[in-house]
Amino acid sequence: MIRSIIYVLIFVFFLNNCMTAKTCSDQDRTCSPTANLLSILFSGPEGIYIYATNASYQGNLSVLGPSNLDSSLNFLCGQELAFSNMISNSCSKVAPMVSTLAVSVNQTDLLYADFPMTGVPVRGPNGTMVATDYGNLFTLDLEASLEAAGTGNISFWTFSDVGGNYSADNCSDGEDNTSSIFGETGISNTTISGGWFGGNVFGCNQTYKILCMCYVPTSGGG
Repeated sequence: MIRSIIYVLIFVFFLNNCMTAKTCSDQDRTCSPTANLLSILFSGPEGIYIYATNASYQGNLSVLGPSNLDSSLNFLCGQELAFSNMISNSCSKVAPMVSTLAVSVNQTDLLYADFPMTGVPVRGPNGTMVATDYGNLFTLDLEASLEAAGTGNISFWTFSDVGGNYSADNCSDGEDNTSSIFGETGISNTTISGGWFGGNVFGCNQTYKILCMCYVPTSGGG
């Protein structure tokens, strides 16, 4: 009985906060009583969590935030985190899964020094493990497809080859959105290591989602 009362009080608290706000997106999990309640009661298993943006974008990804492509992608992933369907509330930092001139996705720790490259499972939004750690993400078949792990059946910009290396098809490092320049994309409905993250090339005028990661920084990172 006491437990039920506590649940109701938590629900009412978050509902009241959302009702008093002037504007609140239905997709914003920080303004969803149900999402907040689940977040408090269940933080999800340990892991690097992959989530997809709600919106789709043309290939000129560098215009989505401040400065260059890297900072724009980081800005976007931070903005989209609040709207994700991710079950974990324990991660605190974000990183994009798009290769840039500065860093390939398979070497994320070169730009994000506190990113856990080994020893931490990689999961989809619903907590399903897709790789035993980040080091295996691009070298072995996935344990489960991203679609099965909660992203839905989507395509996404990667600017990467199948191994997570920076691709020559990169929409001019995220500066172009025309049909004459191309960018590499991935798909969520396969587990094949040579097929899920790259190998598909489309005009930069097309619109696709972006994958982001939320992680707990390593103690030795920057």
